[in-house]
Amino acid sequence: MKAVSLFSGCGGTDLGFESAGIPISQAFDTDPVAVASYNLNVKDCAIVQDVCTIDQFPANIDVIVATPPCQGFSTAGGYRHDDPRNDLFMTSCNAIAVARPKVAMIENVAAITNRRNKPLLERGVAVLQDAGYYVETVLLACDKYGVPQRRQRAFIIARSDGRSFNTDSLSEKTTKTTLRNALHGLAIGTNAHEPTVLLEGSKHARIARAISSGQKLCNVRAGEKSVATWQIPDVFGKTTRKERELLVAVRSLRRRNRKRDFGDADPVAIEELEAHLKTSVEQLISSLFDKGYLRKVGCKFDLKNTFNGKYRRLDFEDSSPTVDTRFGDYQLFLHPVESRGMSVREAARIQGFPDSFLFDGSSRDSFRLIGNAVPPPVAARVAEIAKGLI
Repeated sequence: MKAVSLFSGCGGTDLGFESAGIPISQAFDTDPVAVASYNLNVKDCAIVQDVCTIDQFPANIDVIVATPPCQGFSTAGGYRHDDPRNDLFMTSCNAIAVARPKVAMIENVAAITNRRNKPLLERGVAVLQDAGYYVETVLLACDKYGVPQRRQRAFIIARSDGRSFNTDSLSEKTTKTTLRNALHGLAIGTNAHEPTVLLEGSKHARIARAISSGQKLCNVRAGEKSVATWQIPDVFGKTTRKERELLVAVRSLRRRNRKRDFGDADPVAIEELEAHLKTSVEQLISSLFDKGYLRKVGCKFDLKNTFNGKYRRLDFEDSSPTVDTRFGDYQLFLHPVESRGMSVREAARIQGFPDSFLFDGSSRDSFRLIGNAVPPPVAARVAEIAKGLI
């Protein structure tokens, strides 16, 4: 059996395909750090090469696996339609149409199926269909396949000769695992597990201490999972009860009383606040402006810190948020119980990499490789489907 991997990264997808009995014979990526990691951990068959420059593929390929970059399609990336990497999705489809493997699998973010991105998805599917392929697109939630992570991905699966198939078996759930299970037994000294505790008494440590399991620092959403800056006075400054009431009112009204047809919130006028609180607010606004809690926008006011979720503390009894390339930043993700960020090995475990998979580069490179990878257990499940179609 011959399988070729395009945009292989460090090999998360290919590790899953290998474990399912589909050996990779060639792998291509432009990132030398990713290729070095691939050759160290998966097998020595990856080369640094732009997929766009591949002149010829081996004859009689059984499977092509492609995981083109997805940042421009992602909701987290802000739908950057001018991102040149978006073209690499079509590059994958065209390469498959030329190489004509028996089966092809293209992976991308779930957002590639939404209204904004669907026209491009449809163009890619049309290229495959014109080449004689039957195509199915499925969305898979990683936490249903033994990966403790709220991460949804799209898989475009194509079979040659127009022979139909279904992907119903992918809906079969495996046992759901938790972060506690995934991180159990992880000892200091394990490769790439070098946790660094936040400096006691520092701003970051004091914020972390105020964030409980499953919570985040968030000024624009109310609820048990959100901790507002005014709830951490020893970091952001003390406020009076009336000042906090005004801040809560701004948080509510900025989303309720919309004035624009874009974004998700608008600055609030003094008149709106006075009508809501039934009292004069000019003095309170002046005080909160001086304390750094409010900012002026034209003749209206808004919260100064309008972030929606920093210092997210993970929950041992739940799944993790998506492990992205920034997962090692303690200002974004906190360990479930300790005052620190997550280690490279913890991120790798949450993604489903075995401890035998080594990350010997810088932590920044390692988090990037892990965040860009497909969780190997999810890839293995898709590979089982692909194997049955050959």
